[in-house]
Amino acid sequence: MKRLFKKLFDKTFLIYVALGFLNYGFCSAVMLFFKHELGVPDVPCMYISFFLQTTISFFLNRYVTFRGLEISRYWPVYFVISVASCVVIARVLLKKLLEYLITLPFFISIADWVQSVFFAITKKQIAPADFRDDLILLTCTFTYSVINYIGQRYFVFKPRKRDREYPPIPADRTDGGSDPDPRSAPEST
Repeated sequence: MKRLFKKLFDKTFLIYVALGFLNYGFCSAVMLFFKHELGVPDVPCMYISFFLQTTISFFLNRYVTFRGLEISRYWPVYFVISVASCVVIARVLLKKLLEYLITLPFFISIADWVQSVFFAITKKQIAPADFRDDLILLTCTFTYSVINYIGQRYFVFKPRKRDREYPPIPADRTDGGSDPDPRSAPEST
């Protein structure tokens, strides 16, 4: 159990969470700006956020979080499958479930309490129905981020078998010994 915990919550996870938090905050702010300030309807706002979050997430993961990993030549296919799974689960199924749950009295009272805390902090009044829609959008976006991490870490940027068999050769090798790695042997003609 301890090994599994260390494997899941390693340095890569912490980097992903830090960058993901910034990405989530930025994309959520853009989504809410488009919705409240520009009057764009919910669905286009959600997809604007989705597009931004996906694009930023890929580049952050490729060049910062999972840098140095050799990814498969099929990465575009893996990436599309991962993102499509995130969309179906978080943006379609979860959104429908939350839209149903938010109509139940228990969840309405929770949403109203959260709204009163939000108002006490920001002094900005938002209509209850709009605030509930915002909670649904933010919950779906957060869930999308979690599923996206799992998909990108264990599917898109997963080290391939060759990477596990032959770790990268250090560029500044100074031991002068022979290299058992067959990738470094000169090709014979």
